[in-house]
Formats: sequence, C-alpha cells, structure tokens
Amino acid sequence: MKAEDCDWYGGKVPGYTYKMGDDLDYVIREAYQLYFGENALGRSAFKSVTKLEQSIVGFCLRLFGHDGTGAGIFTSGGTESIFLAVKSAREWAKRSKPSATKPNVVMPVSAHAAFGKATYYMGIESRRVALGKDYRAHIEGLRAAIDGNTIMIIGSAPAYAHGNFDDIESLGELAGAYELWFHVDACLGGFVAPFVKRLGYPIPVFDFTVPQLTSLSADLHKYGYAPKGSSVLLYRTPEHKECAKFTFRDWPRGLYQTYTFLGSRPAGPLAGSFAAINFLGEEGYLDAARIMMSTKEKLVSGIGAIDGLRVYEPSDLIILLYDSVEPAVDINAVAEEMRKRGWFVGVVAEPVAISFPINPIHEKSVDGYLEDLRACVEVVRTSGKTAAYDEATYT
Repeated sequence: MKAEDCDWYGGKVPGYTYKMGDDLDYVIREAYQLYFGENALGRSAFKSVTKLEQSIVGFCLRLFGHDGTGAGIFTSGGTESIFLAVKSAREWAKRSKPSATKPNVVMPVSAHAAFGKATYYMGIESRRVALGKDYRAHIEGLRAAIDGNTIMIIGSAPAYAHGNFDDIESLGELAGAYELWFHVDACLGGFVAPFVKRLGYPIPVFDFTVPQLTSLSADLHKYGYAPKGSSVLLYRTPEHKECAKFTFRDWPRGLYQTYTFLGSRPAGPLAGSFAAINFLGEEGYLDAARIMMSTKEKLVSGIGAIDGLRVYEPSDLIILLYDSVEPAVDINAVAEEMRKRGWFVGVVAEPVAISFPINPIHEKSVDGYLEDLRACVEVVRTSGKTAAYDEATYT
C-alpha cells in the first residue's frame, strides 16, 4: 500500500514528518511498545503514566521560560491543544468576563486553521484580521477588532503559512490592556526556537517570560521528534488549567473527569515523548537546530542562485517561502514538475509561493532538491508551461 507514498524517509517530504535519527527511532519504538496496551485515561490504574506526563510537562514549562509554578496537559496533537486552549478561555471568561455574552476570539488571519475548527465546534465567533506588510500580526488591526465580547487573542510563534513570529510582546500588551486570555501557538516551532536562540540566532520573545501570556501550545511530534499524537498545552497557573477540565456525574457510573478531549488515551505517545526528551537531551536538540539552520542557509543560497526565483525574507525560523520573479517561470508549474520527480511540494495561497519546512532529515536531500529545482525551473521556462494553484497540499 505504501508504493505510491512520497519518500519521507529520503527527505522528499517537507512537513508532516520529522526525523532526527535511526537511533532515536529505535528508542522511541521500544518505549512506545512498553505502553502499547495501557490507557492513559486510567490514572489510578496506571500511575506511571501520570509520572510520564508530569515529567514531560515539567521539561516543557522550563523550556518555555516558566518558573515551575505553571501546569500543563499532554494532548494528542496541536489541534487538541488549540481546541482545549479555546475551551479554557471560554470557561475562564464565564467567571472573569461575564458581560461577554456572545464571546469572540481575535486573531491574525495567519493563525492555524485549528482555531477555526475549535471556534466552529464551540459556536464562538472567530475574528481573523489581515496581516501587516511583513506577514505578521497587525497590532492596530487586532485592536480595532476587539470589543466587549472578546475573550481571547491569539499569536503564532511562528505561523505555519509564512514562518514568521508575530510580535508576541506587543500582543501581550494588547491582551493586558483589554484583560484577555492570551494564547501563543508554538505548535510548529516551539521545540526549535529556544535552541536556535542558544546558537546565537535572533529569535523574538514568545514564551512565559511575556507576563500577559496565559497559555502556550507546542507539538512534541514535530520538532520534539516524538511519535505522532504528542503535544502539550501549558498554562501559567494550575487555576488556568482547571478551565480545561470536564466533569460529568449524570449517569449511573459516577464521576467522569478529564482534562483532554479524548477519553481513552493511548499511553504509547507519552512514553515515546518521554524517551525522546531524555534520549536527546538539550544537546541533542541543539544538534538538530544546528543541522536545520545549516540546511536553511544552503537552501537560501541555492534557491537564490537559480535565475527567476526569489526567497522571501525574513524567515524567522525553519520555514522557507520562495516564488518566481520571472513571468516565464510559473511557480505553480515548477511545483507540479517537482512533484513528478517524487517531491511533496506544498504551496501557499497568499503570496503564491512554494513552502519548505525544514527538518534534520533534509540535510541528506538538500543537494538533490536544489538540483531538481534548477532542472524544473528550466523545463517551465523553455516550455512556457503554467499550472493552477493546488490548494490540496495541506489536507
């Protein structure tokens, strides 16, 4: 069945998969297998699962600038983390902003689609505001969208579409001025940015050192190199975490209580995430960051050297965008030609450009990518080929 899948192991799939090495994969699989049958819903039955979660949350709080008095939840992915953040803000607002009878959430248009899913499911109004010219949150535009029913404001670190950080400090000031729940979506770059910063690259402030920040989400199954189904939602205080809790007694079985959307939860991802964190350690994550930034520099240089192409700057972390500045080179046609050569190519709608989210596995495929890209640009230039924008590259 895998015959038609893209070769992610060979580095031909930017995004979706994240790999640091065969040795790490082995350790994760062994840890996962140890918890293959356990159910993380059963905290009283499987006490070690609770210890795993507490250890992971503690590591993440420290990584993201918390003093240790915060709280967190291990979730099944960025979508569940985002869903629970919105749900938490709604429950918090019932007590803290009772006048907000028709709650809305204000965010840049670049905020992840999962926020749209969460507000849709919960019947909350979503207000998406156009970006500034630098493809970051437009602070004054967001301010204008806030009213008495606004309960929450969103920032991205970085946003998936363009790879740029919103101005989290300015968003925090805005949240403080209007007494809003402030969530930062660091699902993509959370486990890269702190280590890239330690390597000396300029990374904007985005974590709990911003005093108005209420919650932050980050995906371990991306650049934490943990198994799929691994993310964390972190809170400034345990009281904020209580806003995620669901309690139910109106049935014969008695108390049913969870902090997650899921009831039964696989314990394997918890064990695999614990293994990844402890196997790699901070030095392992620093090595991964070093590899990615080196690969990024090679891509920027190589793409910039191809006639007709332009790399978008700035790129704050590990997502590159590039497009065509030559009318004879249709960038959508270039993407189509690259797919014929076995590459999975994602495209962005605004601006129309090719997206390349870098991870360590691309160290071994970057030369082949650039070679094929040069050839595909020449095919499009000489043939005059054009193609329509393919919106189904993130489905």
